[in-house]
Amino acid sequence: MLQTVRHILYLGLACFLQTTWLHYLGIWSIEPDLILLTVVFIALTSGHLEAAALGFCMGLCQDTYSPADLGLNALTKSLLGFAVGLGRTRVMADTVQVQVLTVMAAVAVHDLIYFVGHGDVAFTQVPYYLARYTVGRALYTGLVGAAVAALLALRGQHEVD
Repeated sequence: MLQTVRHILYLGLACFLQTTWLHYLGIWSIEPDLILLTVVFIALTSGHLEAAALGFCMGLCQDTYSPADLGLNALTKSLLGFAVGLGRTRVMADTVQVQVLTVMAAVAVHDLIYFVGHGDVAFTQVPYYLARYTVGRALYTGLVGAAVAALLALRGQHEVD
């Protein structure tokens, strides 16, 4: 129970940073997705059910900013939380490299689902949007994810000592 409360607070912090402060760190209008990063790390540490539920709630909160596509962020974040949580039993996600690759793949799948489902993006424009935004977002979010994974690994080593 306490771990779930901690995850909700992490998601609240990620949402706060995503909506207020992160646009200052954008490079060519590309920003990391801290909410998706947090959902992926919750899935890797706690499992698919908690990650899917929290991903749905945070995605729905994000959807309130764009009511034209209400539910699209909730769908993508809950699906990815569920998929990564199920995949953690089949993949050894203990190393930082695997965690970063998982985050980058999750960003790519998220953007693919989002661009296909988005009402303003024509289906023929999806490859352009994937090349223009997804590659940079995946790399940028993976870089931030590497820093987070390294900090979590250091924290885990500190708790063992």
